[in-house]
Amino acid sequence: MRGKTGGRVQLGFPVAPAVVVALVALAALVVTSCGSSPSAPQAGTPTTHHAGPAPATSSSTTTTGTPASTLPPVSTSGPLQPGAAIALPFSADRVTAAESPDGAVFAAPQDPTSPSPSVAWVIDGNGPAAIAEHVPTGIAALAADGTNFYVATYSTVFAYNRVSGNQDGQWTMQTVQAANSSDNGLVALAAAGGDVLVSITHGDTVSVYRIDPTSSAAPRLLLRGLGDAIGSDGSVYYESADHHLDALRPSGATVTGPALAATPNGLGGGVQYLDVVAGGAVWVSEPAGQGLDAAYTTYDVATLHVLGTYSGSVTSSVVDSAAGPLVLEAAGTNAACPAAAQTPTACVFRIDVHGTLSDPVGVGSAVNLLGPGPAVVVSDTSTGQFDLVRLS
Repeated sequence: MRGKTGGRVQLGFPVAPAVVVALVALAALVVTSCGSSPSAPQAGTPTTHHAGPAPATSSSTTTTGTPASTLPPVSTSGPLQPGAAIALPFSADRVTAAESPDGAVFAAPQDPTSPSPSVAWVIDGNGPAAIAEHVPTGIAALAADGTNFYVATYSTVFAYNRVSGNQDGQWTMQTVQAANSSDNGLVALAAAGGDVLVSITHGDTVSVYRIDPTSSAAPRLLLRGLGDAIGSDGSVYYESADHHLDALRPSGATVTGPALAATPNGLGGGVQYLDVVAGGAVWVSEPAGQGLDAAYTTYDVATLHVLGTYSGSVTSSVVDSAAGPLVLEAAGTNAACPAAAQTPTACVFRIDVHGTLSDPVGVGSAVNLLGPGPAVVVSDTSTGQFDLVRLS
């Protein structure tokens, strides 16, 4: 996540500028599970989901046997193959989604300013979508690990046990003041390194909190900066007040890296923003300020030294996955993914730290790219709802 674009007094889990096609957090982070089961479970492993339309502020659970997973292994070379579309039975202007390490995908309408109850959904393996949880207000972000499914609203983080379906935890956060419905991305959530990390944007500043999911202790403020991205080990990569790329390790150690561009050109460019951690690198973008062009730089996660630079688009969305780093590109931004005449189309490419793209696969009107098990959430123009399409 990063502070709002523009002049920076700023201080993320990856959130791109407003035109970016996807959001997980992040989360790296991303990106962050009642009703789920491992994507390759042992026979008889219990799973829990909410049966039927339970009341908005309460839930009931049923425990059933989990069918064997039908997910194929993920290819680490060559074009990925899209699987059959799995319906996500909701309509929304925006979608927030996250995938657990074992492949369960959670998705919900992203409408955190809504006072109305919300429903989050889960897809285990290639099974149908089931209700994961009823949440008392609009949802801002999701995350999951092997034990819990996490939901962030604009005031609270909830944890739900993925086996029992019971609420395991609830933590009150500083309430987010959203000016309008365009402020849907002010909270990002990541489950990493055994903790839950929450990034909250206030104007141009991002505050990063750490939650111990096994404790009722209040969230602990880790840092404030001008932007951040969360690594899978729980490292927080952030832009410091003096515009350097720094890293806060889970041990508490801090690594200081190179200076980032921080000279606005008056057109919306001249400033770098932290995007995501993927493929052993921190990905940082610098929008040109006019049009969709952007320059990207990748930095080594261990040393923070520059790995590569390349030109791309602000609509690109990179994720880490079992197939290696992948990028979702809007149709027309690359010759290998031409804009279709009738149907909006996007493509997923393999990408390396130098920006080299390969092995494109068309993914329809995709709005979210997920990892570690590659998958996309696709706008289904035939139903007005969404589908999950896994890639292998």
